[in-house]
Order: sequence, then C-alpha cells, then structure tokens
Amino acid sequence: MKSQIKSILIPTDFSESSDNALNVGISIAERHKAEIILLHVIDRFAYLQPAEVFLPDVRPLPDINYMIENRIKEFAENIKKKTGLEVKGKVRSGQPFEQICRLAFEEEVSMIVIASHGSGGLRGLFMGSEAYRVVKNATCPVLTIPGKWKDKEFNKVLFPVRLIPGALEKYIYSRPIIEKNNSELYLLGLTDTKDAENKEELDQLVDKLKVQLQNDRIRYQTSYCKGDDFPDEVIKKAKELGIDLIILTANIDTNWKNFFIGPFVQQVINHSNNPVLSIKPSYTSKEQFHNTGSDIPE
Repeated sequence: MKSQIKSILIPTDFSESSDNALNVGISIAERHKAEIILLHVIDRFAYLQPAEVFLPDVRPLPDINYMIENRIKEFAENIKKKTGLEVKGKVRSGQPFEQICRLAFEEEVSMIVIASHGSGGLRGLFMGSEAYRVVKNATCPVLTIPGKWKDKEFNKVLFPVRLIPGALEKYIYSRPIIEKNNSELYLLGLTDTKDAENKEELDQLVDKLKVQLQNDRIRYQTSYCKGDDFPDEVIKKAKELGIDLIILTANIDTNWKNFFIGPFVQQVINHSNNPVLSIKPSYTSKEQFHNTGSDIPE
C-alpha cells in the first residue's frame, strides 16, 4: 500500500518565515493535488499591551478577529485561483501548537508544513520551539521549514538510519514525496562508537531498505557515520551534500539527559538550515513495504 498526501495544513502568522513555509506547502500540494488548509491562531497575549498580559479574561478585540479572518479568506481565495486546488481558511484562538495539532487531528490531514524557529534562552532550553511542540504532539507527519529557505524541490534527500523502533517506517510515508521529486536518497547509517555490535544490526537494517529502494527504482547512495553526537553529524552531512530535505523518525526521547539537552529530532530542527520531515512510527505501522511482502520492522 502506498501512502498518499491528500491534505496539507499550513499555519501562518503572516511573517516572512511563514510565507516561505506556505510557498513550500503550496508546491507540495500542487505536485500531489492535495487540499490546502490555511490556519492562523490568534494568541490572545500577542495583541495585548504589556500591562494587560496578567489579566486572565482579556480577549483579542473583535476587529482584530475580523481583520485576520478576512486576510486568511483572501489568502485562500488567491491560492485557489492560482493553483486550482481546494483551499480552506481557518482562524482559531488559543495556544498556537495546541490549535494546530487539534485542527490537524479533526481534519485528518496528511501533513503539517510549518516554519521552524530555533529556541533560545532558558525557556527555550526547557520548552523547545513552537515548531517542535507541533512535531511532538501532532497526529500526522510535520515538515518544518527554516525561516530563510526558498527552494521548493527536494532533489537530494538525507535519510538517517538509527537502531530505534520503527526506523524504516518513515520511508512508507515519504516515498510519494521522493517519487514526485525524482529525489536521490542519501542513506546515512548512524552507529555508536562505543558499541561495535550495533554495526552488524544497522547493516541488516540498511540492506533491507536498499531492497525496497531497488524495487521502487529510487536512486540512492549509502554512507556510515560513527559518533556520539548524531544530530551534529546529520547537520554536517546535510551541509556537505547540499541536501534539500532531511527525513527523521520522530521517536520522542525520554531519558533525563536528552530531556535537558534536547531530543535528537528537536536538535536537528532547531539547528539545521534544511527542511526536516518528522514522522512518528505509528503513522505507518499498519502498512507494508511495497513489492517486498515484508512487514515494516517493529
């Protein structure tokens, strides 16, 4: 069974960064003939004066809601006229990541495309960026776009492979993106320098993926990296190869050390200059590798 991208949720705050993410999302939707859902979340604190922030019952003024609703409607109509795709505009109030994830669940969207913003300061260190909160809580894959990213094609795709549950499931979902872009896949096996036995297991995992890629006639190259800092290795490799997209398995790390320094996916999203497609294993756990007849590894 092949995954399909039927609908894409694109949050916007009308900034340059979100406009870049919007352009990427529109391009993907055009390639897949997918419906677009535009969303602006009105954060009530964003429209308050400093002295009003601590007033619990303050709501945005009605004219602000009206203005934003008209702007989203105008955006949707312009995109529909330009692309011929189905486009819906939505406005909600609340905490942005919560409303984004809630709407994605309600609409059963195939993907969220959102601008990524690196976190900073103590609050960012512990809480993570808004984009990462979406990745962590969304019920669908999330494509994060760096603020200055302009390209709309994914010609070179970096596909890190780690020894984690569901390591290869992300290929099932990302295959349509790879095929539509005629992408070349760069497999990057990541092994711990302190555990030589992992290399054999990783080889078996990579070899299984190679069989699938050959069946799907996907061009690929393979390399391995031994190290202790996987996020840094991924980011450096992406820069070295001129990568257009990084595809990650969004397993949420739970040990204390990773909570403090930031999980693997979070670090890549916050520090990479590349778009990152984050896919949780559960999204594709009931599907099978196409043409091989073999179950996706648990």
